[in-house]
Amino acid sequence: MKKSELSEIESKLDNLLQDKNSTHGLQRAVRNLNKELQIYKNHLDGSENLDFKIKGKVQIGGGRHPKKGYLNIDIFPPADVIYDIREGIPLKNDSVSFIFNEHFLEHLDYPISVKKVIKECLRVLKPGGKLVIGVPDGGNAIQKYVKQDKKFFKKMLETWYKGRKNLKDFNTYIDLVNYIFRDQDDDDTFTPHLWAYDLEKLQSLMFEAGFSKAKKWKFDPTIAREKREWASVYVEGVK
Repeated sequence: MKKSELSEIESKLDNLLQDKNSTHGLQRAVRNLNKELQIYKNHLDGSENLDFKIKGKVQIGGGRHPKKGYLNIDIFPPADVIYDIREGIPLKNDSVSFIFNEHFLEHLDYPISVKKVIKECLRVLKPGGKLVIGVPDGGNAIQKYVKQDKKFFKKMLETWYKGRKNLKDFNTYIDLVNYIFRDQDDDDTFTPHLWAYDLEKLQSLMFEAGFSKAKKWKFDPTIAREKREWASVYVEGVK
Protein backbone atom coordinates (compact mmCIF):
# COMPACT_ATOMS: atom_id res chain seq x y z
CA MET A 1 0.00 0.00 0.00
CA LYS A 2 1.28 3.46 -0.91
CA LYS A 3 1.88 6.04 1.81
CA SER A 4 -0.57 8.38 0.10
CA GLU A 5 -3.27 5.72 0.46
CA LEU A 6 -2.42 5.37 4.13
CA SER A 7 -2.83 9.12 4.57
CA GLU A 8 -6.30 8.96 3.02
CA ILE A 9 -7.30 6.22 5.46
CA GLU A 10 -5.96 8.22 8.40
CA SER A 11 -7.94 11.25 7.28
CA LYS A 12 -11.16 9.25 7.21
CA LEU A 13 -10.44 7.78 10.63
CA ASP A 14 -9.79 11.25 12.04
CA ASN A 15 -13.21 12.33 10.73
CA LEU A 16 -14.77 9.43 12.63
CA LEU A 17 -13.04 10.54 15.82
CA GLN A 18 -14.36 14.08 15.37
CA ASP A 19 -17.89 12.92 14.59
CA LYS A 20 -20.10 13.58 17.63
CA ASN A 21 -22.27 10.63 16.66
CA SER A 22 -19.38 8.14 16.87
CA THR A 23 -19.81 5.79 19.81
CA HIS A 24 -17.20 5.28 22.51
CA GLY A 25 -16.57 1.76 21.24
CA LEU A 26 -16.03 2.94 17.67
CA GLN A 27 -13.70 5.73 18.75
CA ARG A 28 -11.67 3.30 20.85
CA ALA A 29 -11.33 0.94 17.89
CA VAL A 30 -10.37 3.81 15.59
CA ARG A 31 -7.64 4.98 17.97
CA ASN A 32 -6.23 1.46 18.05
CA LEU A 33 -6.31 1.28 14.25
CA ASN A 34 -4.61 4.68 14.02
CA LYS A 35 -1.83 3.40 16.25
CA GLU A 36 -1.34 0.32 14.07
CA LEU A 37 -1.28 2.51 10.95
CA GLN A 38 1.47 4.61 12.50
CA ILE A 39 3.40 1.46 13.37
CA TYR A 40 2.98 0.25 9.79
CA LYS A 41 4.22 3.57 8.36
CA ASN A 42 7.23 3.50 10.68
CA HIS A 43 7.91 -0.08 9.64
CA LEU A 44 7.83 0.83 5.96
CA ASP A 45 10.22 3.74 6.52
CA GLY A 46 12.50 1.65 8.70
CA SER A 47 12.58 -1.19 6.20
CA GLU A 48 14.00 1.24 3.65
CA ASN A 49 16.76 2.33 6.02
CA LEU A 50 18.46 -0.75 7.42
CA ASP A 51 22.01 0.52 7.02
CA PHE A 52 23.40 -0.09 10.50
CA LYS A 53 26.39 -1.65 12.17
CA ILE A 54 25.68 -4.94 13.95
CA LYS A 55 26.74 -4.88 17.58
CA GLY A 56 27.22 -7.85 19.88
CA LYS A 57 24.33 -6.78 22.11
CA VAL A 58 20.75 -5.91 21.15
CA GLN A 59 17.87 -4.32 23.03
CA ILE A 60 14.37 -4.85 21.66
CA GLY A 61 11.47 -2.58 22.56
CA GLY A 62 13.35 -0.17 24.80
CA GLY A 63 11.09 2.73 23.92
CA ARG A 64 12.41 5.99 25.33
CA HIS A 65 15.26 4.15 27.04
CA PRO A 66 17.86 3.14 24.40
CA LYS A 67 20.96 1.45 25.78
CA LYS A 68 24.49 2.60 25.05
CA GLY A 69 26.61 -0.10 23.49
CA TYR A 70 23.53 -1.93 22.21
CA LEU A 71 21.79 -2.02 18.87
CA ASN A 72 18.37 -0.68 19.86
CA ILE A 73 15.44 -1.98 17.82
CA ASP A 74 11.96 -0.51 18.25
CA ILE A 75 9.04 0.58 16.11
CA PHE A 76 9.30 4.15 17.46
CA PRO A 77 12.26 6.56 17.69
CA PRO A 78 14.82 7.05 19.18
CA ALA A 79 15.85 3.47 18.35
CA ASP A 80 18.82 2.76 16.06
CA VAL A 81 16.62 0.51 13.93
CA ILE A 82 12.93 1.30 13.43
CA TYR A 83 11.25 -2.01 12.69
CA ASP A 84 8.16 -3.99 13.66
CA ILE A 85 9.72 -7.18 14.99
CA ARG A 86 6.37 -8.94 14.84
CA GLU A 87 7.48 -9.26 11.21
CA GLY A 88 10.88 -10.66 12.16
CA ILE A 89 14.22 -9.33 13.39
CA PRO A 90 16.30 -7.67 10.63
CA LEU A 91 19.54 -9.42 11.61
CA LYS A 92 21.45 -12.34 10.15
CA ASN A 93 21.59 -15.81 11.66
CA ASP A 94 24.10 -16.26 14.51
CA SER A 95 25.02 -12.56 14.49
CA VAL A 96 24.68 -11.35 18.12
CA SER A 97 25.66 -12.64 21.55
CA PHE A 98 23.07 -11.02 23.84
CA ILE A 99 19.48 -9.83 23.45
CA PHE A 100 17.60 -7.96 26.17
CA ASN A 101 13.99 -6.83 26.41
CA GLU A 102 12.08 -5.61 29.41
CA HIS A 103 8.34 -4.95 29.80
CA PHE A 104 7.87 -5.52 26.11
CA LEU A 105 6.60 -9.05 25.58
CA GLU A 106 3.31 -8.42 27.39
CA HIS A 107 2.41 -5.87 24.69
CA LEU A 108 2.51 -8.47 21.91
CA ASP A 109 -0.37 -10.68 20.82
CA TYR A 110 -0.10 -14.25 22.09
CA PRO A 111 0.62 -16.80 20.74
CA ILE A 112 1.49 -15.77 17.16
CA SER A 113 3.69 -12.70 17.63
CA VAL A 114 5.15 -13.75 20.98
CA LYS A 115 6.31 -17.14 19.76
CA LYS A 116 7.61 -15.72 16.49
CA VAL A 117 9.70 -13.08 18.27
CA ILE A 118 11.28 -15.63 20.62
CA LYS A 119 12.12 -17.93 17.71
CA GLU A 120 13.61 -14.98 15.85
CA CYS A 121 15.77 -14.17 18.87
CA LEU A 122 17.03 -17.75 18.85
CA ARG A 123 17.81 -17.49 15.14
CA VAL A 124 19.96 -14.36 15.38
CA LEU A 125 21.83 -15.42 18.52
CA LYS A 126 25.23 -17.03 18.22
CA PRO A 127 25.65 -20.52 19.72
CA GLY A 128 25.83 -19.99 23.48
CA GLY A 129 24.24 -16.56 23.12
CA LYS A 130 21.68 -15.38 25.67
CA LEU A 131 18.20 -13.88 25.59
CA VAL A 132 16.89 -12.11 28.69
CA ILE A 133 13.18 -11.32 28.92
CA GLY A 134 11.65 -9.30 31.75
CA VAL A 135 7.89 -8.86 32.26
CA PRO A 136 5.46 -7.89 35.01
CA ASP A 137 5.22 -10.97 37.23
CA GLY A 138 1.65 -12.21 36.82
CA GLY A 139 2.17 -15.04 39.29
CA ASN A 140 3.34 -12.64 41.97
CA ALA A 141 0.34 -10.37 41.37
CA ILE A 142 -2.02 -13.31 41.90
CA GLN A 143 -0.27 -14.29 45.13
CA LYS A 144 -0.50 -10.72 46.42
CA TYR A 145 -4.18 -10.65 45.47
CA VAL A 146 -4.91 -13.81 47.45
CA LYS A 147 -3.12 -12.32 50.47
CA GLN A 148 -4.77 -8.91 49.89
CA ASP A 149 -1.35 -7.34 50.34
CA LYS A 150 -2.18 -3.65 50.78
CA LYS A 151 1.47 -2.57 50.79
CA PHE A 152 1.98 -4.12 47.35
CA PHE A 153 -1.22 -2.47 46.08
CA LYS A 154 -0.13 0.95 47.37
CA LYS A 155 3.42 0.68 46.04
CA MET A 156 2.23 -0.39 42.59
CA LEU A 157 -0.08 2.61 42.32
CA GLU A 158 2.63 4.98 43.54
CA THR A 159 5.30 3.72 41.14
CA TRP A 160 4.21 1.91 37.99
CA TYR A 161 0.82 3.60 37.62
CA LYS A 162 1.34 7.00 39.20
CA GLY A 163 1.05 8.73 35.82
CA ARG A 164 -2.41 7.38 35.03
CA LYS A 165 -5.35 9.76 34.84
CA ASN A 166 -7.97 7.30 36.07
CA LEU A 167 -6.55 6.22 39.43
CA LYS A 168 -9.84 7.28 41.02
CA ASP A 169 -11.29 4.11 39.48
CA PHE A 170 -8.85 1.91 41.42
CA ASN A 171 -10.82 1.08 44.53
CA THR A 172 -10.39 -2.71 44.78
CA TYR A 173 -7.45 -5.05 44.41
CA ILE A 174 -8.88 -6.75 41.32
CA ASP A 175 -8.48 -3.44 39.45
CA LEU A 176 -4.73 -3.67 39.90
CA VAL A 177 -4.67 -7.32 38.81
CA ASN A 178 -6.56 -6.33 35.67
CA TYR A 179 -4.02 -3.62 34.88
CA ILE A 180 -1.14 -6.06 35.13
CA PHE A 181 -2.88 -8.74 33.07
CA ARG A 182 -4.68 -6.69 30.45
CA ASP A 183 -3.90 -3.02 30.80
CA GLN A 184 -6.56 -1.42 28.61
CA ASP A 185 -6.27 2.20 29.72
CA ASP A 186 -8.37 4.36 27.39
CA ASP A 187 -5.41 6.64 26.74
CA ASP A 188 -3.18 6.69 23.65
CA THR A 189 -0.16 7.33 25.87
CA PHE A 190 -0.12 3.73 27.05
CA THR A 191 0.19 0.48 25.13
CA PRO A 192 -2.20 -2.32 26.19
CA HIS A 193 -1.08 -5.50 27.92
CA LEU A 194 -2.22 -8.48 25.86
CA TRP A 195 -0.94 -11.41 27.92
CA ALA A 196 0.47 -12.10 31.39
CA TYR A 197 3.45 -14.29 32.28
CA ASP A 198 5.18 -15.99 35.16
CA LEU A 199 8.51 -17.80 35.44
CA GLU A 200 7.10 -21.14 34.29
CA LYS A 201 5.47 -19.65 31.18
CA LEU A 202 8.59 -17.79 30.07
CA GLN A 203 10.69 -20.91 30.49
CA SER A 204 8.14 -22.92 28.54
CA LEU A 205 8.23 -20.44 25.65
CA MET A 206 12.01 -20.53 25.48
CA PHE A 207 12.24 -24.31 25.56
CA GLU A 208 9.53 -24.59 22.92
CA ALA A 209 11.47 -22.21 20.67
CA GLY A 210 14.59 -24.36 20.98
CA PHE A 211 16.70 -22.77 23.71
CA SER A 212 18.90 -25.31 25.52
CA LYS A 213 18.53 -23.64 28.92
CA ALA A 214 16.03 -21.27 30.52
CA LYS A 215 16.36 -20.12 34.10
CA LYS A 216 15.57 -17.17 36.32
CA TRP A 217 17.94 -14.32 35.52
CA LYS A 218 20.02 -12.80 38.30
CA PHE A 219 18.91 -9.19 38.20
CA ASP A 220 21.58 -6.78 37.01
CA PRO A 221 20.75 -3.08 37.58
CA THR A 222 23.40 -2.06 35.05
CA ILE A 223 21.23 -3.68 32.36
CA ALA A 224 17.64 -3.67 33.63
CA ARG A 225 15.72 -0.75 35.10
CA GLU A 226 16.07 -1.01 38.84
CA LYS A 227 12.59 0.31 39.63
CA ARG A 228 11.05 -2.68 37.86
CA GLU A 229 12.83 -5.43 39.76
CA TRP A 230 10.47 -5.71 42.73
CA ALA A 231 7.38 -6.78 40.74
CA SER A 232 8.89 -8.31 37.60
CA VAL A 233 10.21 -11.70 36.59
CA TYR A 234 13.27 -12.11 34.37
CA VAL A 235 14.28 -15.27 32.53
CA GLU A 236 17.55 -16.01 30.74
CA GLY A 237 17.57 -18.39 27.79
CA VAL A 238 20.76 -19.88 26.35
CA LYS A 239 20.99 -20.98 22.73
